[in-house]
Amino acid sequence: MNLIRIGIVLMIIGATVLLIAYSFLPKIYNVMVNTLSNMTISVDVYSKYLIPIYINNSAYMVVLLNNSYPLTIYVFDQFGHVLNPLSYKQVRNTYLIAFQIPEHGNYSLVLFNDNSRPLNVSVLITVVSQYMISNALVISVIMDLGIIMFIIGAALIAINALFIARYRLLKTR
Repeated sequence: MNLIRIGIVLMIIGATVLLIAYSFLPKIYNVMVNTLSNMTISVDVYSKYLIPIYINNSAYMVVLLNNSYPLTIYVFDQFGHVLNPLSYKQVRNTYLIAFQIPEHGNYSLVLFNDNSRPLNVSVLITVVSQYMISNALVISVIMDLGIIMFIIGAALIAINALFIARYRLLKTR
């Protein structure tokens, strides 16, 4: 019977931790994204388009290109260093490019159209701060801990129920 009590307590604690963490998650994601720029630009064939950006804390910058084919994209810091993208994902005719911005300051986003036709592209530049990513990761770990506690509690109850059923089955023989 002690395993059942421990299992029930673990399940209650796990469910409580999971629900509390889940209630904070939307608040974190609502303030997570800071839109720096949202514009539609025209880029001619073999031409560059420069977008100056100021970022006030270290963060991850996500560039979304809508109604586009893949454009060559560069991000330069104030010293002229080129930042490499962390990821480049395509979903239909939308491209998501993520950059890690190590410091605050002035940055330049350069779009280069090396394709064979001019392009009108919608560019959305957002910044996700390192602080918010850390908070989201902590909440995610807490939710995982709640799930693990709930599963362990359910497993303890199931194991105890199986042992009781086995004991009763052997007793009736």
